[in-house]
Amino acid sequence: MKHLFSAIFILVIFTGFAQTPENLRKIEVQGSAEMEIEPDEIIFIIGIEEYWKEEFEKRKDEKDYKTKVPLAEIEDSLIKNLRKVGIEKEDVKVRNMGNYWRQRGKEFLFSKQLEVEIHDFSKINDLVGLLDAKGIKNMNIGELRHSKMQEFQNQVKINALKNAKEKAGVLVESLGEELGEVIEISELSDGIIRPYKATMMMRSAEMANESIDQIQNIKLEYQIRAIFRIK
Repeated sequence: MKHLFSAIFILVIFTGFAQTPENLRKIEVQGSAEMEIEPDEIIFIIGIEEYWKEEFEKRKDEKDYKTKVPLAEIEDSLIKNLRKVGIEKEDVKVRNMGNYWRQRGKEFLFSKQLEVEIHDFSKINDLVGLLDAKGIKNMNIGELRHSKMQEFQNQVKINALKNAKEKAGVLVESLGEELGEVIEISELSDGIIRPYKATMMMRSAEMANESIDQIQNIKLEYQIRAIFRIK
């Protein structure tokens, strides 16, 4: 009998502290936040390709092309030009190399893509002048980044949660109630929107009147779903 009384007493205690979903008053809202960041790093892509010296000689036809300029020579010349505008060799990495197409009956012209990390954006305008150089196939901005991107992403997430709490508080207080603690948080989206010009190919004709100042900021967006208890 004593053991039965103890079991009933324990059951009453747990029942008293338990709060069933039916009895829980709650409010669910969505929070969002945005932030624009001025990039402090640019990954600049330069494509180089082998060519024939005779291409640039007057009165020469394709049948006269016989002196191929090797890729190594083109790359060496490019590295020297990069140094002239203050970009060191350690800031240059190979992105890919090779070729997948050739004109029928012609030799392969091998190509390579180089990644150039730039922190002084004014140097890009100097680099654009290299587009007319022999062996330079194309240039484009591959990626815009910031050295403290993770910190900014965390801050946007915090702002989104604060936005959700503010929304919930306004709604609950309008009914004369008081907002309680957060019960559940779910991520709905976590995106980095990079401007169009971050992926735009830059060729000599297109970039004649453009400068690095026209590149837009990186935009961060974040959305969450939050459930709060109503006291």
